[in-house]
Amino acid sequence: MVPSNILQRTHRILFGNSTGTAFTIDIDSRQYLITAKHVVEGINQSDVIFIQHENQWKESPCQVVGLGESDFDVAVLSLPLQISPNHPLSFSNTDFFLGQDIYFLGYPYGLYGEIEPDLNSNFPLPLVKKGIISSFIHGKNNRLDNLLLDGHNNPGFSGGPVFYKVVGKQDVFGVAGIISSYKYEWYPVFQNGKQTDLVYQYNTGIIHSVGIQVALDLIRANPVGFLL
Repeated sequence: MVPSNILQRTHRILFGNSTGTAFTIDIDSRQYLITAKHVVEGINQSDVIFIQHENQWKESPCQVVGLGESDFDVAVLSLPLQISPNHPLSFSNTDFFLGQDIYFLGYPYGLYGEIEPDLNSNFPLPLVKKGIISSFIHGKNNRLDNLLLDGHNNPGFSGGPVFYKVVGKQDVFGVAGIISSYKYEWYPVFQNGKQTDLVYQYNTGIIHSVGIQVALDLIRANPVGFLL
């Protein structure tokens, strides 16, 4: 079910002490790398990121195309080279619907898969998880700013793509958003039926993701991606 359009665009990245997921998109024959802003917190134009390749972290300079304002947890970067095949993808916000199945990719807890090197150019395979679209949150000019998903997110998926199969179109896949976080609640711990002073963090299964249109607006404002 997971097409090469998405699989070969998804990468594991490192910035400072933070690891997460990123993915590429191609706009107007230029390639961009998208991730969650908190994965690259504090990044500036003189920084480098590391991309896992051939079982090691490889350094790459990057240019900051744009960072999401306020609570928009998205960062768009430009690398000095092409790191993914330019497979076709849809970025429409009108060809998916409430309750539709979605999938998201990433590297939770540093986990990843491995296959024959030539099948993914020596990049690690991301894990795949499934959910549904629970709610839409629109902003100014009716832009789809955020999506709430029903699924089980884990640390390490941040920055990964939320993708879907376009209904009624054979072999057409689209990206709806970028994984940001999950909603959690603190619950008390009981021992022998009595509440203690201890609490634990409960994953509610509600996933926050940023709409892909937020990233596209950053790209349109500063179209400096790697020229394919």
